[in-house]
Amino acid sequence: MQHQANPIVCLNEAFAVYPHTLKKEPRVAYAGTRGSYGEEASLSFFKHDCELFAYKTFEDVFVALSQGSIDYGVLPIENSSTGSIAAVYDLLSRYQYYIVGEQEIKARHCLLAPKGASLERISEVYSHPQGFSQSEEFLKDYPDWKCIPYFNTAIAAEYVASQNDPTMAAIASKRAGDIYNLSILAENINFSQTNVTRFVIISRQIELFENPTRVSIAFHLPHRPGALYEIIGIFSVFSLNLCKIESRPLLKENWEYLFFVDFTGNISQNTLVNLLPIIQEKAEYFQFLGYYPQYEEK
Repeated sequence: MQHQANPIVCLNEAFAVYPHTLKKEPRVAYAGTRGSYGEEASLSFFKHDCELFAYKTFEDVFVALSQGSIDYGVLPIENSSTGSIAAVYDLLSRYQYYIVGEQEIKARHCLLAPKGASLERISEVYSHPQGFSQSEEFLKDYPDWKCIPYFNTAIAAEYVASQNDPTMAAIASKRAGDIYNLSILAENINFSQTNVTRFVIISRQIELFENPTRVSIAFHLPHRPGALYEIIGIFSVFSLNLCKIESRPLLKENWEYLFFVDFTGNISQNTLVNLLPIIQEKAEYFQFLGYYPQYEEK
């Protein structure tokens, strides 16, 4: 597993020009197409002052970033109802890019179909697997429907519109229905009416925007008793709030895991300069993911 450049050196370099400002009209990539929640998150974070590029998959966004054809990527990382999006965590580890911001979007799924369709005629439904998971209570009432996973909710809506088949439907946003001229057969079908997806904004470099309050890191620990306990105790010593911990299996090492951790609190440059080397010393692998402002609902 490849190590990043020294995170303390990189952080100090970023602090030297703190706070960074967003590029004027940045090139921004998201996974999906028009009408997707990724597009909505991009427009919300960048205040519509950006040039948007849609890609089919999450990895396509990382590849575009690696090629320098975009400035930022916007990707979903967790949902309040169905949890973390594992593929994005794995890609963050593989490409070793940085989180520079976050955006929350309320997901209100609708069942969309061509004009003239009805619930009784539907036999196939297309959506992203997260769309199916977040709508499982609704789907239980229609056990004969074939649920077909697709790249993205909005891409599923676009595909259903292109087929113009009244037996086909998509689970996507109301805005996707408007864009692709689909009828709403059922609205707000996600089982949680407080369904929120958290998106992260990623960059090739560390960028510290004004008032950062959340830190994301990843590490792999030696496989011995108490290793994780020792790390977690460090956050208490520094009076930091450990707000998320996620584990992902290491592909080449059975039953070994990469831990992703988010923490918040009164975090200064001095705090990070003292904290990160302690964690780095105890870990077999350490990756700094980002220090960025938390989303605040306006």
